[in-house]
Amino acid sequence: MAKERVNARVPRLRAALKKVRFVFSYLNAKKYTTLAGTLTFFLVMSVVPFLFWLTLLFGRLNIDFEQLLDFAIFDQVRDVILFFQESARSATAGASIVLLATTLYSSTNLFFHMRRSGEIIFEYKRKKGSLVLRLSALVLIFVVMLFFLSGVGLFLLGSLFIKRLFPSFVAKISLYILLGVVAFAFLLLLNLYICPYRLRVKDALWGSLLSLLLGGVASFGFSIYVHFSSAEKLYGAAVFFILFLLWMYVLMICFVVGVIFNCYLAERSGLQAASKRF
Repeated sequence: MAKERVNARVPRLRAALKKVRFVFSYLNAKKYTTLAGTLTFFLVMSVVPFLFWLTLLFGRLNIDFEQLLDFAIFDQVRDVILFFQESARSATAGASIVLLATTLYSSTNLFFHMRRSGEIIFEYKRKKGSLVLRLSALVLIFVVMLFFLSGVGLFLLGSLFIKRLFPSFVAKISLYILLGVVAFAFLLLLNLYICPYRLRVKDALWGSLLSLLLGGVASFGFSIYVHFSSAEKLYGAAVFFILFLLWMYVLMICFVVGVIFNCYLAERSGLQAASKRF
């Protein structure tokens, strides 16, 4: 009887391993780790210019960003993010025209190369020039700024009511859910932008949700790893910046995997082929 059960499970196990091999071969064909590394580099190059313009345009709002970082998943990168924010605030004092121009250009690099990465993933040959793509990245910068401020404001307002209405444990879970909702909306926006052709919102939902789930699990796993790894003995004084880069790279892998999943769904539904004909 036991032998029959084992024999019955063998085909299922083989089928599962076949699916796993297909997933990794598909991801490798889309160069997911290379694209994630590229986007991580341009994210680091863009984060301070982005915060610079965010502070320059909306600095008087005095939003408490430290409260947003008061989560366990941000423990190891909180100091680096606050350092970037402080650097951006200092740079806004007496900023020259040259600095304004260069920071604005630098802040578009992430979204410019994000769109280029989307062309690689969706195997799309772009017909329009780089100038149009750069302008779209510039527009998205200000869209993201407004979205970021709205999301932070919604989160802080929601956390104020949640902490008053629920016990501490329930409030903490509710805050994570609220943070997840805001993050999902942001991922959905990025998934719609990275696709080189028109993608409907419902066609980007599953990839965005996958990125959110993978990013949440990876962030909690990363915080556990850092807690037990004694990384400061390996990286020394640069440990916080190194951990920030590693965390960003992990999150970018999760994001790219979600985009590739949207691409896979588009290929299966014929949406991608139909878009290429027009």
